[in-house]
Amino acid sequence: MKLTVFITAILLLTGCTNKTVYLFNNGYPQESVDEVAVKLINLGYDVEHVNAEIPAEFSDTAIATHPVVAAPADLPIIENILKESEFPTPSYYQFAQGNHFYSAGSVGLYLRNGYQKIMPPIMGDISCFVNGDSVDATLEFRRSGEVILEVELYREGKLLKNSYRKHTGKYTLINNRIQLDFIEFKTDYLAINETKIQTYSGVKKADHLVIKSQDNNSPIENCLFEAVYY
Repeated sequence: MKLTVFITAILLLTGCTNKTVYLFNNGYPQESVDEVAVKLINLGYDVEHVNAEIPAEFSDTAIATHPVVAAPADLPIIENILKESEFPTPSYYQFAQGNHFYSAGSVGLYLRNGYQKIMPPIMGDISCFVNGDSVDATLEFRRSGEVILEVELYREGKLLKNSYRKHTGKYTLINNRIQLDFIEFKTDYLAINETKIQTYSGVKKADHLVIKSQDNNSPIENCLFEAVYY
């Protein structure tokens, strides 16, 4: 089932009793979005944070409503809240656009930072050796700011017994720079390099990231990670 359909079901089931704003954040600092949420709560809305992609056809700042809005006078007030918090003026979308549906008492508020790089869900290593052993590693980036690193070691093509490790930490993005912060190690800020590579389906855009830790104690030291955009 597509994520948008799943979201739709939730909104229809939960959005029919109270005034509720379903608040989507793609790429803004959480504290900026929380400031908006507090003002919406003071306005009398319940606020539900939704961890999902904003539909591509929506503008970076958008409001989606039911055709008959229970509190139409609130919409200019919500616009003013956004303006006070220095968000762009929103565009309005009607029922079912983007496969998102709302009850009369609910509003979808979508905030997407068009200037903030969004990390790909998965980056895999393509060139990595630690102490002579080959490293098979993946980085999984979650919209919550959590990052998961999974590592396995191979020697002469064979998986080393008990070498699997899973590390959970946080990542910070500033434009095209990233910092990984795990309990076991912490990286420096590193540039994410945009490139193009040859694939089985032609030349594609890709991101490259080389990991280096502050104390040279990373299990993926000097590893080159790659995400290809098909």
